[in-house]
Amino acid sequence: MEHNPEPEDLLTVPDQITNPEKLSLTGNEYLSLPQISSSAGIVSLNVLRLDQRGLLEFSGTEQTPLVEPLISVNDSPVETAGGFEWHYQLNWIPEFRLKDDGGGWVAESEIFAPPGYKGFCWRLRFTNTGNKPLTVNLGWQGAWKSFNYIVFNRRPISGSRDIRHDRWTGSLILEGSSGLPLAALALAAEPAGKWNTDPQEGNFSIQNSFYLEPGREYEARLYGAVNLDADGAGTTSIDLRRHGMKALKEHTEQWLKSKQVNIENKTLSPLLNRNLFFCYFYSLARSLDSEDLVPVTSRSPRYYVSSAFWSRDTFLWSFPAVMMVDQDRARDLLVNVYRRHIKNAGDHAHYINGTVLYPGFELDELAAYFIALNHYLDRSEDSSIMEEKVIRDGLDILVEKAFERFDPQSGLYSTFLSPSDDPVTYPYLTYNNALLQRSFHFLSKLQEKELWNHKSDLAILSRELLQAIFDHCIVQGPFGTMFAWAVDGKGRFTLYDNPPGSLQLLACYGFCSIEDTVFKNTVRWIRSFNNKYFHQGSNFEETGSMHAENPWPMGACNDLLACNAGAVDFLSRVKMDNGFFCESVHPETGQVSTGAAFASGAGLLAWTIKEKVE
Repeated sequence: MEHNPEPEDLLTVPDQITNPEKLSLTGNEYLSLPQISSSAGIVSLNVLRLDQRGLLEFSGTEQTPLVEPLISVNDSPVETAGGFEWHYQLNWIPEFRLKDDGGGWVAESEIFAPPGYKGFCWRLRFTNTGNKPLTVNLGWQGAWKSFNYIVFNRRPISGSRDIRHDRWTGSLILEGSSGLPLAALALAAEPAGKWNTDPQEGNFSIQNSFYLEPGREYEARLYGAVNLDADGAGTTSIDLRRHGMKALKEHTEQWLKSKQVNIENKTLSPLLNRNLFFCYFYSLARSLDSEDLVPVTSRSPRYYVSSAFWSRDTFLWSFPAVMMVDQDRARDLLVNVYRRHIKNAGDHAHYINGTVLYPGFELDELAAYFIALNHYLDRSEDSSIMEEKVIRDGLDILVEKAFERFDPQSGLYSTFLSPSDDPVTYPYLTYNNALLQRSFHFLSKLQEKELWNHKSDLAILSRELLQAIFDHCIVQGPFGTMFAWAVDGKGRFTLYDNPPGSLQLLACYGFCSIEDTVFKNTVRWIRSFNNKYFHQGSNFEETGSMHAENPWPMGACNDLLACNAGAVDFLSRVKMDNGFFCESVHPETGQVSTGAAFASGAGLLAWTIKEKVE
């Protein structure tokens, strides 16, 4: 007996984005610049503190950014708002260009955050392209309007926002405190000049005046450094200046060039690499207080559940991309997550320190720990990770948690929430059980190789679960036998699909062959008018879900992994969130409609293109 799911009152669905922002972003392990406006201004900057369980944000406003260029020519201020054209160097360094309508000058700006450094660099270059000398003022102005704490939502921190010039380090210090200092940002300009400040209003500026002959150019540089307090930020700015902007730019370019992925498809290559770097730097962070590696959904406050931990996001979506960039970092990530989050593995969402943020058991979240370890061992051939006690002990805990969900009558394993974190109609999801079956198969291979021991024979459990799925989860559909989305183990079932846990992924995970008739019928159903959430005939034809009804770019990733070539056209045209991954898009425009700045999902996109597009 089939049951068609309908939205429940207790779904936590995202708000629709009706007016997408035009912005760029960049960052590194220690800081994020998630909102760089079309006026080339940094609207906000954030750092992560593990001991505070979230992001700390220095913020201006869209009208008055935290820091923006200050330009005047012949005593006339230059209006920069919306005037800059911009693109990315090496898919991660935003570069801006503003031209005088009369052809008399050009202003150029680039912002980059050198990997491994607690800071960013900002270069402003002004060129006289006319035939008359110019008197120019060039520098920066800013407005520190709020200091915020972010987990999901933004909250102002009650305390002090101190702005002062530090003579010892020659930098302007912005220090946020609540009793004790929480974080500080230091700004240092070259050539050095006098900082003008209005601490009460949070405003500051610095500029240099110069006389520029035709054909000549002038460059100003700004270094931004972050640390736990004013002293640390100020001295970190000294370190950045000692290295110098030229060397730091060369270091950044060399790092990006060494990590980028080359594919023959020149349309999708920039999309792959931009989202690869986005995932790497925005779904991972180095904690400012401990310098530990911390995975999150996204370090952008524009993502509606930012600054939190989902094992599914980290292990199924981010992790393969992290492996593409840095195998050692991927190993570190596995060990850190097993150590920090294993106690509450399977619970919906965690604070970044491992405690439960949003309760509710999800079987796919539990299986993600096994899937990521399997991926690492398969791709790295580094079996030494199994010598880590936290990994071996963690596997024991995970298996016992899985056993708690076992139903002896059906032989299936239950979940409370679906892969989109919503309540389920029936407790036994085919996708979740397939992930667990692959996990048991993986664990059985570890037992065979004597890399891990357990009292249960996981090979037997793997075969039994496979049979239970065949017995209960294959049903009759409009195109023949197919996989149900969910069953009750007593004959009732649901036909449905959900992009964050799609049945189209069963072959990708090795549960069945891509040529399997049941699988092919399932994929055909998902991409047909029978699926009310498939946007057949729209400009961007893809699947949605109850959670977010518009087409999901993740659906296009699922299509590629199921060998549906139509996804290439979707990804070649879709705009998403200024070229960055998002949860869903408008079916006609292809612009973000929910889940902007979806950093963990960007990893799935990058890995999928790398695996499936030539």
